[in-house]
Amino acid sequence: MRQEKKRLLIGSFLFGVAITAVACSSAPASPTEAPPGQEAQQEHEAAGSGGEQSKRYYESVRGKIELPDGPPRVVVANRDYVGDVLALDIEPVGVSSTMVFDTPYYKELLNGVEGIGEDGASSLEKIISLEPNLIFTYQEDAYENLSKIASTILMPYGMYDYDERLLEIGKIMDRETEARQRLELFDQKVEVKKQELSGKVSPDSKVAIIEISDKDLYLFGKTYGRGGEIVYNQLGLSAPEMVEDATSEHGWASISLETLPDFLGEADYILLGVREAGRQRKTEIESSALWTGLPAVQAGNVYEYNLQEFYFQDVIALEYQLDLLSDFFLAD
Repeated sequence: MRQEKKRLLIGSFLFGVAITAVACSSAPASPTEAPPGQEAQQEHEAAGSGGEQSKRYYESVRGKIELPDGPPRVVVANRDYVGDVLALDIEPVGVSSTMVFDTPYYKELLNGVEGIGEDGASSLEKIISLEPNLIFTYQEDAYENLSKIASTILMPYGMYDYDERLLEIGKIMDRETEARQRLELFDQKVEVKKQELSGKVSPDSKVAIIEISDKDLYLFGKTYGRGGEIVYNQLGLSAPEMVEDATSEHGWASISLETLPDFLGEADYILLGVREAGRQRKTEIESSALWTGLPAVQAGNVYEYNLQEFYFQDVIALEYQLDLLSDFFLAD
């Protein structure tokens, strides 16, 4: 019976017949005076038996969303929010297939979780078959279809820092206490690492983050992954002034090979990422005088990070990156 029901729901959705059979009463996207994400509210409605049944709502950027009762069956339609759900000790029923299943700090936590397709190309049929009662996405163009399947939270990418985002998702999942505790544990770990590094790394040390692709060189700042959150915001180290200026607006900047000494000449440490298509270019750059003449390179203070490990910016990913970067600085 359960499988037959799934088939009926999928058919109804895909062919536009009786679409409400698969909808989960996601509230219409209407203007609201309350700021989005302010809180998850509880309201009471009279139950048929004469008692009261508690309902929870969340003020999202698309209006008031009714949140599900009972055990969560969560689908995370974009890779960037998978770690936040996992950090709350919630096992989603389905997640984006982009990167997450090959990321070391997620692998064990996602054992048995279904992939729903790549970011931007989620399989609606697959999502329906998982019978979720809550969906997270940051894609505007996917919201309408997803909201016909289950209550859907549209949380625009970059709207929150990693800690604010975890707290918001904690509110939605009715696990705000767990979210705060998780962040407190992370803060404590950061303080321990800062103490370990205090006698080893000068607080005035300059750190630059650069990434090589097949055609371009990219600098990264405080807000675009690649260890920037750990190095700059948690450990309190700084980027060279030119790097900071270049990345301040968008979190990253493209530079030419000829300007390497200008941007990295003041760096005491360099974090280097190499995209798969940039391996050959890395060899060329590392053999050039523009690279070998950099003080950080001459001192052996270059850390080549793994893009898979340094892409994400949730508390699970950040703890992992904190350990790796602390080991690098301590080994100097």
